[in-house]
Amino acid sequence: MTIVTTSRKPIPELRSFAKDFAFAAGCSYVLRGRMGLPEIEAIDPAHFLFSLRNGEFSIQLTDHGNVIAAITIPRFSVEDRGDARIEGLVVDNPSIYERLAPYIPVKLSETGGAGCSFDGTRKRRYRFRLMFHEA
Repeated sequence: MTIVTTSRKPIPELRSFAKDFAFAAGCSYVLRGRMGLPEIEAIDPAHFLFSLRNGEFSIQLTDHGNVIAAITIPRFSVEDRGDARIEGLVVDNPSIYERLAPYIPVKLSETGGAGCSFDGTRKRRYRFRLMFHEA
């Protein structure tokens, strides 16, 4: 089971985004506090680390100490979900789909591009663009 955590002192928006991502992906959210990355890896060697870098959210997927994916989210929007909840993440980029699919439920959209969406708690739907960086 993959876990989701954040940097040690995340801003509230990052913490909320990470918690809703964990909900959508069926992962456990672990409050990091003073835990170091070795302690996080002891809980689960596969984990998503959400952080804020240069004013943008970033996600790093690590498995047994190897970085599988490094993703930047330049901006995102949150809207009220008016229809049924979608399980997992919906991504447009096949490369990101291939990296994430072994770890969380992901659906590949037919539209192409670099978009992503997921449904969080409290009828929230997140839509954002992903910038994939080679790990």
